[in-house]
Amino acid sequence: MPDHSATQETLARVAALAVAHHTLLDAAARLMAAHAWTGGGAPAFATALDHHRRTLQTSLADACRSLATLMGGPAATIPALSTPITPAHPAPGAFQGIEPRAMASLITTLDEAAHALPSLATQVSAALTRHALSPTPAHRLTDVATWSATQATDLRRRLSRIRSTTPGAPIPAGVAAYTLFAAHTPASPLLTRLTGADPNALQTLLALQRTARDPALASRINAWWHTLDAPPNLPGMGLLNGLPAKARDQANRRLLTTEKTRLDTALKAASHHPADLGQWEKTANQLRRLTLIEDQLRPRDGYPAPLLLAFDLTGQGRLIISWGNPDTADITVTSVSGLTSGLDTAQGDLQRSRALWLQASKTSGEQTVATITWLGYDAPQIDPGLWHPARSVAFEGAATTGAAALASFTDGLRASHQPSSTARAVLIGHSYGSLTTGHAATLRPGKLADTLILIGSPGVGVDHARQLGLNPKHVWVGEAGGDPVTALGRFGTDPGAPSFGAQHIPIGRTTWTTAHSSYWDPDSPSLRNMGRIINGQYDKLSHPESLTDSLHLLAPELAPDLDNRLGKATP
Repeated sequence: MPDHSATQETLARVAALAVAHHTLLDAAARLMAAHAWTGGGAPAFATALDHHRRTLQTSLADACRSLATLMGGPAATIPALSTPITPAHPAPGAFQGIEPRAMASLITTLDEAAHALPSLATQVSAALTRHALSPTPAHRLTDVATWSATQATDLRRRLSRIRSTTPGAPIPAGVAAYTLFAAHTPASPLLTRLTGADPNALQTLLALQRTARDPALASRINAWWHTLDAPPNLPGMGLLNGLPAKARDQANRRLLTTEKTRLDTALKAASHHPADLGQWEKTANQLRRLTLIEDQLRPRDGYPAPLLLAFDLTGQGRLIISWGNPDTADITVTSVSGLTSGLDTAQGDLQRSRALWLQASKTSGEQTVATITWLGYDAPQIDPGLWHPARSVAFEGAATTGAAALASFTDGLRASHQPSSTARAVLIGHSYGSLTTGHAATLRPGKLADTLILIGSPGVGVDHARQLGLNPKHVWVGEAGGDPVTALGRFGTDPGAPSFGAQHIPIGRTTWTTAHSSYWDPDSPSLRNMGRIINGQYDKLSHPESLTDSLHLLAPELAPDLDNRLGKATP
């Protein structure tokens, strides 16, 4: 016969331990519920936490129930050990990411559970075995202790890395998914393979990137990058959208050096036999393109150091260069060109980006600016392909393909930018590039940019500015008088028409022969107004009909003196 007195004493002791310890993981669960963290594996972590919290409570209840059953006593002798979790306050719906101080509190609660549970498990196990009962409930308590200790250690390491990367800032959901909760997020097989420097994985990711079908791809790549101790060194790594701009620049410059050495060697070894002349010319042309890129990467007085975000020597070529770091800039401007643009004629587009940087920086105050030349698609050319629907300026094929690449690129800009509530993205589409921009805007409604500037546009594929996913107040159209392209209205409603609903940029006088390329002319009203729009200074646009603007047009060397005399700062 069991000793009821001894069993009653044991039950009372175990019940007291259960009452004192059954809420060890409640504070952690409340933190998860109250802050409603989003992104990646946060929901999976919350589910695992809830499972272990319930395991803790049911294990203690089972231990008490076993002792009560041994005594033949009623279930009422078992204390209530199940607790509901109610959020301390409603979760803010706009919050995305992790608040580091709350995560530190979570780690503390896990630590406390990890330290208290082993002793509790030992005491419960001893109580149960003393009465020849199964110690299974105690074993489950040990499992909960091990889980709590593992999570506290892992989260502390990850939080330390995050704090050193983005001190004092909320953690973006994409980073949280991998950097905070990587253990609970299904790992991307491609990224796992890429960690092991698998070149096929890289090529597959780049192909997925070109489709723009996954808006979160760049965020996952960015978060994955921050988990690496030694990033893979593969040719083409710098083409991945979502990598930090400086990491892309370093990877692309290494590839540039490698390619130059390879092409130099190939050219020297090339046969001069007439049958091999085509290969020799191809190699020589790629070397010429490399020289062009190297020339554009040299430092220029008065401008920030250029960052090489992408290049490709094959086919029509690709080139993406930024003046200023888009990851830290308060304002990032991406320019998309149209007909005849490409790697071989990149100098003009690159100069326009520098002109935009200089103009916007003059009036940006304390805000920093980065301007990007995006030659990331096969723009239509005046060549035999002019009549091919996929390449012709008369059709939307090239714009549709380019729009996917542009949308993916802007996904990467958002993913790699340091968290900021005031940062702004501006996208400028010129000529056929405005059509490419329009298609990209419809792929990423409201997320492609904060401001769209459409210059010399033949149409953007929609009939009203609001169809671009932005408030029409932030869609700006510039049309120079005499610009023949703006009169085409080929792709949807003319953006300059009142029915389109966009804002109009004062342009100033131009001549018919130069109108389509005059928008970036030094000290022109159009350039100065683009600088103001880039900075969000819509109320400070200048109008060409004014006396000072006429002077800027007719005698730019005298304009600064007149501005000073009139008490007007030169923009």
